[in-house]
Amino acid sequence: MPESVLAITRIHGLAGRRDELRALMQATERAVAQEAGCRTYRFAAMLDDPDEYVHVQEWADEAAWVAHQRSTAFRDYQQALFDLLARPSDMEVHRGATRSRPEPSGLPDPRALD
Repeated sequence: MPESVLAITRIHGLAGRRDELRALMQATERAVAQEAGCRTYRFAAMLDDPDEYVHVQEWADEAAWVAHQRSTAFRDYQQALFDLLARPSDMEVHRGATRSRPEPSGLPDPRALD
């Protein structure tokens, strides 16, 4: 079974260009969601700083990840992104992570018992 690829990026936007950056992120989400092997491709603003973002992308396998890195959508995003950043982004890439769903650690929600 091919190993999935999970990439998590911290993006540091410019406050004065917030609307432009968010529009770029939304357009890129829509474009990339159509790519083969894309499981998740989402941007989220941090609650305590609206110009800091987390970008989470998951790909079915290494081939899908590499194809995305060579795609028009990725190239267009990278070119438009440069002038919208306060500093370079920080990315971590994880390959083949085992997935699990944790068990609840406390008492069950009484609404779920009905």
